[in-house]
Amino acid sequence: MPRKTALLLLALALAVAACGGGGESASSTEPGEEPSAEPTSAGEEEPQTLAAFFGWDNGDPAATEARLRDQEARVQESIRRCMAEQGFEYQPVLPPDDAFRVDATSEDHEEWVRKHGFGITTWFGNEEEFTDRAAVEWEDPNQEMLDAMSESERQAWYEALYGTEEEQMATSEVEIDEETGETIYVQIGYGAGCEGQAYEEVFGDPTRTQELYEQLGPAFEELSQRIEADPRIVELNEDWAACMQEAGYEVTTRNQMWETVYTDFQERLDAIVGGDFWVDPFEGWSEEEIDAYFEEHTQEEIEALYEEAQQAAYENIDMEAVRALQQEEIDMALKDLECARDWDETYAEVSADYEAEFIQQNREILEQIRELEGS
Repeated sequence: MPRKTALLLLALALAVAACGGGGESASSTEPGEEPSAEPTSAGEEEPQTLAAFFGWDNGDPAATEARLRDQEARVQESIRRCMAEQGFEYQPVLPPDDAFRVDATSEDHEEWVRKHGFGITTWFGNEEEFTDRAAVEWEDPNQEMLDAMSESERQAWYEALYGTEEEQMATSEVEIDEETGETIYVQIGYGAGCEGQAYEEVFGDPTRTQELYEQLGPAFEELSQRIEADPRIVELNEDWAACMQEAGYEVTTRNQMWETVYTDFQERLDAIVGGDFWVDPFEGWSEEEIDAYFEEHTQEEIEALYEEAQQAAYENIDMEAVRALQQEEIDMALKDLECARDWDETYAEVSADYEAEFIQQNREILEQIRELEGS
């Protein structure tokens, strides 16, 4: 799950977050002028927006939930077939009912903002609230079978599922931590074994997809520039900035705020808590001692050990300063929410005026991405 979600978000982020860049526009369409769509090779009219082109759900929570659930079901079935081909039993790990729950109303979002702001610093000291409840409650239907296996049988099963150590290394890049000099292995794509194969089967080759999105980087930047220059967006930004400035926030455009707000709040949090505030409960233990502890203790006892270490880390942190920073973030996020009441509707309307031409100009690459992602 986490790897799949991260890569899906990466793909969308490259398509949407790239809209914060610059670049010179070479288009002949004037701002606000809606380009006409050209027919596809099959004689059908090409979708007018990127959301329609890729089959995104246009803000429909039920459709989003259904799509995510279907994708995960296909992944799990692919894993089952792959494991069976290698002689192993595997029961698909089906998500609980609310695993892919999407907030359906603006009221849900406003309540979240009131508690978490932008979600930059407010996780600190509130880790349980930011933990995916559904993921915590997942039960692996394979666990009983695994517990009954011998150590060698269990190792073979895990190697089929996740790949051998050599296979995992082959799907990783080696990086060196500049501060500690420690060697870090960073997974490329979806990893190895039946799990990695299944996610790639459903979602396509992530490396190739990312390369294609990167090829479109300059085009996305140009699209963003044209949208931002549209008189309707200029007026939208002016109204939003004036509203924000009433509360003392010196901002000019909402995109500019997004480009700076994360770095600002994150750096200030780091200054309070320090860069290395986590306490490793197993620091100084040998690998054998750690393995033995996990074998001899329950999941609840292991979690309690980590909780004690976390609480010990907080003892030397000025939590009053942390809470003040978190409240500052929440206040700013609430003001942004107030000032941006009509933002999404207007931005979507303006964006649609330019996306049809963007699709026409970049159709070949976009179609490759669509095919890879199975959209």
